[in-house]
Amino acid sequence: MATSEADYIVVGGGLTGCAVAARLKQGNPSLDVLILEAGVDPADNPNTKSFTGCLALLDSDLDWAYQTVPQANIQNRVHTIHAGKTLGGGSVTNLGGWARGDAKDYDQWAKVVGDDRWSYKGLLPFFRKSERFFDSKADPEQHGFDGPICVTSVSASDPQRRYPLRDPVRAAWEELGVKYNPDSCSGSTAGLCEYLENWHDGQRQPAHLAYGLEGVRVITGATVHRVVFSKDADGQQVASSVLLADGRQFTARKEIILSAGAVRTPQILMLSGIGPADTLSKHGIPVVSENPEVGKNLLDHFCLYQVFKLRNPEKGFALGSPLLADPAYFKGLPADWAVNEAVPSHLLEPAVQEDEASLAKTRSTADTRALLDPGRSHVEILVVYTSLGPPMDGSLITTSTMLLLPTSRGTITLASASPSDPPVIDSNFYFTHADRVSLIYGTRRVLQALLDTAAGKEYIESEVPPPGMPPLTPQSTDEEIDARIRAAGVAHYHPEGSAAMGEVVDPELRVYGVRGLRVADASVLPLAIGGHPQATLYALAEQAAHMILQAA
Repeated sequence: MATSEADYIVVGGGLTGCAVAARLKQGNPSLDVLILEAGVDPADNPNTKSFTGCLALLDSDLDWAYQTVPQANIQNRVHTIHAGKTLGGGSVTNLGGWARGDAKDYDQWAKVVGDDRWSYKGLLPFFRKSERFFDSKADPEQHGFDGPICVTSVSASDPQRRYPLRDPVRAAWEELGVKYNPDSCSGSTAGLCEYLENWHDGQRQPAHLAYGLEGVRVITGATVHRVVFSKDADGQQVASSVLLADGRQFTARKEIILSAGAVRTPQILMLSGIGPADTLSKHGIPVVSENPEVGKNLLDHFCLYQVFKLRNPEKGFALGSPLLADPAYFKGLPADWAVNEAVPSHLLEPAVQEDEASLAKTRSTADTRALLDPGRSHVEILVVYTSLGPPMDGSLITTSTMLLLPTSRGTITLASASPSDPPVIDSNFYFTHADRVSLIYGTRRVLQALLDTAAGKEYIESEVPPPGMPPLTPQSTDEEIDARIRAAGVAHYHPEGSAAMGEVVDPELRVYGVRGLRVADASVLPLAIGGHPQATLYALAEQAAHMILQAA
């Protein structure tokens, strides 16, 4: 019979939870480490293994599939926030993109919380520790070569994986003056960069397998209700155990670590009596530690997907064409390049000034002003050589234009005191002027690259709009692009910030107002970090485990 005690209890067996638990056990094999995961072990699901099954995982039993409230800024549309509900979490259900943010993103984080351990230099040892970088000639000061996560470029992943549009897409961006960046994971993401991913020979590397959980106890199907507190000799509230929704209870001899993600973590905190007093009172939850910032500061990488029609699809330029049937083409996302760009200051600065006036005294004000720092990238653009829906016949390609540094902030609050009821999510997408200017600019750059350059026009005929809307062109007005974004923009499923460092947790990830409780997941990010979050979250998990072991 499994013991109901452990030294460390990790709530949530997702990306960060598995990495933290593994490193704790590896750092001190005598420790008893327990993971409580609400989802199932994904080992028997074939769609989790290879890239071709990715889209089938959305809205499956491995997906929390949270629903937002109607979003006022984007035509009152309700959005699904996909999040892995399985051992391995998002590392089992994501598309595998790998991208650090700019060094200045992390330096702003360190500045906000007053701790250089969260700067780019402070996190760099943990970036290196997490990765096994594909290029042995890369700078060893920037990259690791023996970590658990294999990181590769598309072109290096398989010699047969040479997409026909690789050179034309590069030529189109260079025609617009975008310069080649040979290493976007070395402190500067700006420019035309090789798209990096952590698919390894076409196989997924989920956190629980990549890091290994040897010696770590794992209980799946363990939905957490709340953290239970007791008072120590000094009268301080100490996290002592975890109560599950089914009534089981597990006691922590040392600490409890919440790694349930940016949606579930603030929900569990509030269910445990940590959060806004009025919210807790409304749902009959006794206050353990009042903190009005729990569930605030929610952010996500809002984006716009667009579809473009190829001129001569019979020549085999996109997946779905019988000419691209080699299995090598399906070993990861069919995209060669990521383009990261800054919005010109003459466009961005007036928007920042408007936001500073309207967002006075909110925590996003400092983030907004920092957008103007030289050397930061505001949008990421991918050209993907397939359609994301029918017809998948090789006639269409898709683009993704993503806000890297959104300043719009949303909230998460309780719907009830039941752990079975999902929380109320208001992402507040596309609220700030800076977000609108940035995404409009990025969308225009896509239109220019594909429809207004010699290289682009040779292969791309036109944009294919959503039903009932006109196609966009390089001559479209800002108002027309804005209307499209409001009608079709979506989350990129990178929620962060809802238990922000400096507000809910300290720089050691300890929850303010109580003892024995930390948070180690995307919810602690106090501001937006550019890039896809995997690389940042693995580094965060590595540093979290290091801090916990040092404190033990």
